[in-house]
Amino acid sequence: MRFMLCLAALGLAAPAYAEVFEMNGHFPAPYRDVSLARSIGIDRIAGRDGMALGLAIEGQLSRRGPDGRPYYDLVALSRRGPDADVLVSGMADASVREGDVKRKVEQCAEKQGDKCVRKDKVEATCLQEMVSFSSTLRVARSDDGRILYTQTRPQSETITTCPGDKGKPSPREVVARMVRTAADRFADDILPRHEDYRIRLREGREGMDKAMGQAFKDSIRLSQRDPVAACGQWAAMAGTLPGHPSLLFNAGLCAERAGDYAGAEHAYRQAGGAEEDATRVRGLAVGRDDAQRRATEG
Repeated sequence: MRFMLCLAALGLAAPAYAEVFEMNGHFPAPYRDVSLARSIGIDRIAGRDGMALGLAIEGQLSRRGPDGRPYYDLVALSRRGPDADVLVSGMADASVREGDVKRKVEQCAEKQGDKCVRKDKVEATCLQEMVSFSSTLRVARSDDGRILYTQTRPQSETITTCPGDKGKPSPREVVARMVRTAADRFADDILPRHEDYRIRLREGREGMDKAMGQAFKDSIRLSQRDPVAACGQWAAMAGTLPGHPSLLFNAGLCAERAGDYAGAEHAYRQAGGAEEDATRVRGLAVGRDDAQRRATEG
């Protein structure tokens, strides 16, 4: 799953939001304590599907990282070591319940040669297979056993197969997909990301006179070709019309684009922006610090 932000800012009126700033940044993992570990080992995952889930997690972690390379050192656990910083354990079990259900299905009622020329809907007995999968994963530090992560995620899907149906997945295929989904969600929880994202500019001109309104409109268009120049124009306009929400919000985007996350948060709050804008830049600051820390220690 890829992270793409297209957040509309709150405005005094209801302006059309068309232009965006394209930026990139480090986003911290939802479970940051886990992400600060250097190495990770897959301990025993109990249950009928535990081994399959463990292998799927190894596959995810070996392929995914902020730069496309593995983020963690994957350690094969053994009595002789080496020890991993954190250990993954848990359980995974799937079950299938079968039953008959009545469904209306189309059947050929009249043929001309090998061609069906008329179909009728008739009641048929169909096989219903209810696939349930539950996985519980836990991450603990190997030195003191402190639990850093625990999640239980159930999944379910119903397969109904009627006479004449083709291409329906088997329960085992559904379980295999659920195992991959569980591994993917786990990786999303513990891996930081360095990604491109887009934020919409605020374009409302309420409170501006005609000349400034036109200049602001022109600067919005300019921002797509030369964002630095547009940011300079917005700063100059703010000196003439201090406190205007569009100018404040776009100043926040300029600060965010430049990596001044504290300045961006301040501008968003002055502009009356959504809390998610402030939350995003606080997260970006943490993600950048974590990435720099890892690079320094590496």
